[in-house]
Amino acid sequence: MSIRALLRRFREQPRGQSFVEFALILPVFLVILSAAVDLGRIAYARVTIANVAREASFQAAQTPTAYQAGQPCSLGNEDANKVICRAILESTGSVITVTPADIALTCTPDCAGSMGNTVTVTATGRFNLLTPVMAVFFGGTTITFSSSATNQISAMPDLTSEDDPPPPPPPADPTTVPNLVGLTEAEIPALLTAANLTTGTRTEEYDAVIPLGSVVSQSPAAGATVDEGSAVSYVISKGPAPLDCSTVSAGFTYTSSPSSNKSPVTVTVTDTTTWNSLCSTVWAWDWGDGVTTYGQAQAPHVYRNQTGPSGNVKKFYLTLTVTSGTFTDTSGSVEISVIK
Repeated sequence: MSIRALLRRFREQPRGQSFVEFALILPVFLVILSAAVDLGRIAYARVTIANVAREASFQAAQTPTAYQAGQPCSLGNEDANKVICRAILESTGSVITVTPADIALTCTPDCAGSMGNTVTVTATGRFNLLTPVMAVFFGGTTITFSSSATNQISAMPDLTSEDDPPPPPPPADPTTVPNLVGLTEAEIPALLTAANLTTGTRTEEYDAVIPLGSVVSQSPAAGATVDEGSAVSYVISKGPAPLDCSTVSAGFTYTSSPSSNKSPVTVTVTDTTTWNSLCSTVWAWDWGDGVTTYGQAQAPHVYRNQTGPSGNVKKFYLTLTVTSGTFTDTSGSVEISVIK
């Protein structure tokens, strides 16, 4: 039996005619149905990519710096990459594919948490069509969707005014001042830092006991309880003070006998020189008769006049020179008259 005869036979039967009509209509119906499904999926994809951008933008408004461009959201980097993690989470299980490289973040003017700063997140996703028929209208079976969302970066407004007094500083914890006396200056910073203290005023002074470069005294004293952050001042030894011998001033008093000044005349001197007892000091007594003696204390000196006629007067000039260190001072000359 030929095909034409077979078709004629089916036409003659109502049931056969229905099968033929259904076979002719079914492909067209399936194409229309798949197109309708794709159109619904396309609408769903557009809503999904908009939600991805919006959710990522909400996250970026809270943590604008928690974004690592192109980096996947994996265990260990969630806190540093919260924006991409939230975008990927929103797209998971949907009909659209979003990768970390598809999420872009920009801040205007910057990502600081200041009033007026905004953040924009742009999300791009790819959607695959089920039927090739719709590809004719969209230029291929893969469609790319993109969406952007902008939010203001979270920031608390400054509610203080210039007239408001500054808030009081938080109370400081107490700490104990360490002992610095006798330590070298190089050892001070570590001790003060360990006690949460700072370096105060540094001064210097001469000290015959504390070695050069070590601490002579401190303020506050060792063991005192002060607030953390307080300053501790200290005095550094310059070593023993150099001797000041410049105060030397030569001087003396004297007595002579007999009162008639008749030869021989005995003169007794008493030193009244002022000098620094720490300095090496030399006393030189020029008696004026060609004799010079040395020392602070002197034995009585005898002057004689044995020349010329009786009643002749001979004059001698007594002078004291005192040398203290490198400084020298000479007293005024005292005239001693001796009568023959």
